[in-house]
Amino acid sequence: MYNEVRYQGLRIEVSLAASRELVKEGKDLWDVQQILEEGYPCGASKRKPNIMEQCLRKGRKEYKAVVAKTEIVYPDGYREAVWRLIHFGQITYKKR
Repeated sequence: MYNEVRYQGLRIEVSLAASRELVKEGKDLWDVQQILEEGYPCGASKRKPNIMEQCLRKGRKEYKAVVAKTEIVYPDGYREAVWRLIHFGQITYKKR
């Protein structure tokens, strides 16, 4: 099911901390894929070249996904490039 979730042809994998953040927000990898595909760059600080921050605003909420392009090496020696979700968050905008 989740092995199908891809961005730019690479599988999206989740770190333990990011999986907890997804559960807290009630989101899944399909939501992350949507943010990466339809969102806009929103990096508040300079990141390494292989790290990308994308945001997507829905109503009064802005969702942020931070992914790192990395390579996984399996025990049999097979290498796979993936996007690893390292942070997922949400900001709520209030009326002023």
